[in-house]
Amino acid sequence: MRYHGDEGDRVAGMLSFKSVFEINPFEVGRGHAAERRRYDARKRTVFEALDIKPLLRKSFASLSNGEMRRALLARMLLKCPGRLVVCDPFGGLDPDWRERICALPEAIRVFGTELVLEGAAALHDSTSSGSWAKSGRNAIYVRRRNAKPVVEMRGVNLAFGRRVLFKNFSWTVCEGERWVLRGPNGSGKTTLLAFVTGDSPLSYAFDIRLFGKRRGEAGVSLADLRRHVGVVSAEREAMLGEPMEMQLDAALVKTTRLLLLDEPCCNLSVKRSRAALERIARWLDAHRKAAAVCVAHSKAHVPAGFDRQLVLPAVTRRD
Repeated sequence: MRYHGDEGDRVAGMLSFKSVFEINPFEVGRGHAAERRRYDARKRTVFEALDIKPLLRKSFASLSNGEMRRALLARMLLKCPGRLVVCDPFGGLDPDWRERICALPEAIRVFGTELVLEGAAALHDSTSSGSWAKSGRNAIYVRRRNAKPVVEMRGVNLAFGRRVLFKNFSWTVCEGERWVLRGPNGSGKTTLLAFVTGDSPLSYAFDIRLFGKRRGEAGVSLADLRRHVGVVSAEREAMLGEPMEMQLDAALVKTTRLLLLDEPCCNLSVKRSRAALERIARWLDAHRKAAAVCVAHSKAHVPAGFDRQLVLPAVTRRD
């Protein structure tokens, strides 16, 4: 979706005064002076609290799930509402950002806006850093004898200008392995999954193999490879309107050899989230050879049985 669609507006454009207040460019006779004063008064505070400045030159479609949520929250706050209720405020946000969002209501209160983080307390308590095992970035895992590689990435280097996303990055997922993929917002988690599925055109530029085959080689069909990959994504539900249950119907089938879960519980109610996780866990238990990768910021959003983790570092900038 984000790799093949129209690049769309830059974040700077969607957070401009005219865009936030949806002002008709052909409108005459009204100056919007009051709205402009309120907008200017809170812009700096909102941008600093949500660290919007690094996002301004990016296209909205290129943002990670967490970055997209921050930009949308900034837009709503710049509208100067008297009261703003945010459901599932931590969905898609890493632990550091969850801490910062908790402090946001107090920062905004001075402008007369009551910010309500619905369900925040329970979710915040369940995502403390202590609930995770020690970082698995440099860990050595014992692989099952004769386990065949399902995903192989070798020496991937990717940078956008001075922003370095991956530097000599390698990773192997073998059949039967269950990986949790973690990292700060914008660290490349969804990008890695797009390399696996082939949704990102850049996947053809690197040494990436799926089920032992490299895309672009003679006789290798992307459609044949993808037939064995099941994908469940919060982004698909939010942007394409595909309910999580429908995605699970398509992903949890006999032919699936690799299951990719990209924040499967983001934006779900507690009831739907629990049902989805239990369904995934049952399927994985019945399909022991299938490999699985789950992107999640909260341990409570990972199905049972995931015992390995890859932690991506924060994005660096080269000199």
